[in-house]
Amino acid sequence: MQDTLIAYFSKSGRTRKIAEQIANEINAPLHEILTEKTYPRTYFMTILESRREFKRNEKPKLASPKIEELDSFRRIILGFPIWFWTCPMAVVSWLEEYDFTGKEIYPFCTSGSSSCDKATAKIRELCPGSTVHDGIKANTIDGARIREWLK
Repeated sequence: MQDTLIAYFSKSGRTRKIAEQIANEINAPLHEILTEKTYPRTYFMTILESRREFKRNEKPKLASPKIEELDSFRRIILGFPIWFWTCPMAVVSWLEEYDFTGKEIYPFCTSGSSSCDKATAKIRELCPGSTVHDGIKANTIDGARIREWLK
């Protein structure tokens, strides 16, 4: 039985790279959060699209397969880029798919300037009954920092 699952949403590949690094460090499986829609290629157009999602509270439909064995994981490491100071609506869609009661959630983000604080607060709101640890900004991360964060 696996103890930890790493789930992540990545538009540009930057968050994927960090998720893979964490997975290699702690030997945990990866689950990519995919959406049915394709986000624009350019940063500017993605900002416009994500802003529209936030304003309309529009949660994109997911294309990633449902995790049937989620109950077997005690700890979920959740990665995403920061969009408008919080997690993307794709992550909100994913969190609403499951019951995280009794689980420990460790958020990490990639961001040019914002911290993970607002996203962590949003995850706490969406996952009552779980323990959501303080998130970390992980644009770069090494093994020692990963181990210290997951203590």
